[in-house]
Amino acid sequence: MSLLTLCLTFFLIINPLGNLKVFLSVFEGMKPQRQSFVIAREMLIALAAMFLFTFFGERITSIFSLETTTVFITSGIILFLVAIKILFPPKEEHLPRIHGEEPFLIPIAIPVVASPALLATIMLFSNTEPLVLPMIIGILVAWFISALIFLGSRKILRILGPNGLLAIERLMGMVLVLLSVQRFMDGILLFMSQQK
Repeated sequence: MSLLTLCLTFFLIINPLGNLKVFLSVFEGMKPQRQSFVIAREMLIALAAMFLFTFFGERITSIFSLETTTVFITSGIILFLVAIKILFPPKEEHLPRIHGEEPFLIPIAIPVVASPALLATIMLFSNTEPLVLPMIIGILVAWFISALIFLGSRKILRILGPNGLLAIERLMGMVLVLLSVQRFMDGILLFMSQQK
C-alpha cells in the first residue's frame, strides 16, 4: 500500500469534517485559548494510542495466529463498515455531553479521534505492511491535518456551512468504499493464489 493511500485511509477514518459537530458540542462555552489547549492535549493522547497499536499490532495478531489473508479481508470489511456509517449516518446520532467539565481522554481522544475502527485498522495494517516507517508517516500526516481541522472547526463550519460539510463527508465516504473494496479484493486474490 502506498504512502498516499495510507495517509488517505487514516484521514478518512478519523473523519475530522464529519466530527466537527461533536467537537463544537463538547467545547461549547469553553474559552478559545483553553479549547485550543484541550484539543492539542486530546490529539496527543489519540496519537499515542495510534502508535501503541502500530508497534504492538503485529504481536496481537500473531498471538491469535491470524493469516495474512484474514487480516486483509477483515481490514477491508472494517473500512467498508466505516464508509457505510459516513454515507448513511444514523438519524439520531449521539453527541457526547460533558456537563461543565473539561473532556479528558473520553470522548475526544477516544473514541472520536482514535476510534475503535481506526485502531483496529492500524493494528491490521501493521501486520501486512512490510515497513513501519510509511505507517508512522501516514498516521502523522492524517493526525496533523485532522488536528488543524479540529483547531479551526468554528471557522471551517462558517465557511463551508452544514451543506458543504455534508457534501465533503459523503465524498470521503465514497473514496473509503473504494479503498475498502480494493483491500477486500486483495485478500481474496491472495487467498486464491495460496490455493494453487
